[in-house]
Amino acid sequence: MPPTAFSPELVNPVVVAWLAVLGAVFGSFFNVVIHRLPAGESLTSPPSHCPMCKKPIRWYDNVPVISWIVLRGRCRDCRGPISLRYPLVEAVGAALFAVLGWRELLSGGSNLPRRVIESADANWLAAGSAWQLGAVYAYHLLLLCTLLCAVLIEFDGKRVPLRLFAPAWIVGSLGPMAFPFLHPVPGWPGLHGTLAALADGVLGWAAGTILGLAVWRLRPNQRKIGAILAPGCVGLMLGWQAAVVLGLVMGILELAMILPGRAAPKLRHIPPTAWLAPATFAWIIAWAQLVR
Repeated sequence: MPPTAFSPELVNPVVVAWLAVLGAVFGSFFNVVIHRLPAGESLTSPPSHCPMCKKPIRWYDNVPVISWIVLRGRCRDCRGPISLRYPLVEAVGAALFAVLGWRELLSGGSNLPRRVIESADANWLAAGSAWQLGAVYAYHLLLLCTLLCAVLIEFDGKRVPLRLFAPAWIVGSLGPMAFPFLHPVPGWPGLHGTLAALADGVLGWAAGTILGLAVWRLRPNQRKIGAILAPGCVGLMLGWQAAVVLGLVMGILELAMILPGRAAPKLRHIPPTAWLAPATFAWIIAWAQLVR
């Protein structure tokens, strides 16, 4: 029998495609954040413009990925080159939103460990309802998008501003206190409610920050503050278990790059967060399987 208009066979690809478009739009904003935030510039003013001729970019020339292809990577006015990185960041944003949405939303949260939360009414499973899944999805997107911007800012040789992490710090600190299901793996057994959320956050942040400091000391001449801030943020939002595993992965890969970096100096410019970001994405995608 052919699929109906609202069958999962048809709805799921539409949802994934919509999330990909949304991710590409956010990817365009990430390009603005990466360029302007380290310079202390406003993220909203002036509007998007060509970096060479300074003329505003028309709305139809600002369509993620597609406009770059149509214009063949050049400004419509001055024909100056537009970096390939702009559409690549937009494409990464599209893939991030779509893949995480497919794995987390459309699977009913099958990638998430289950944590029984004791409420005044009854016990209910974390991330069991549509709104809970949506909240977890947005929570994880905030972390992953923050890491993506941090990686590219440091790859450009700039210092990561503290305010880049501010939204993740605020949401990671206060969100689990209101919605305990945002932390599906308890940081300390036997705790419940606000106290459990507080312990989860503090232990996670401490574990991530300590491991980040250890990685930060590996390269005295090219220390990146993101190596400390990013693991701490991961621990705050995902828990100390994730911080320990992902911090060790970041440290091991950073150690593995020391010798190749001596032979190929360009490799030295790869920040430690470049290992942490994809590892964090993989952790979220396969979280339940890793816990088991």
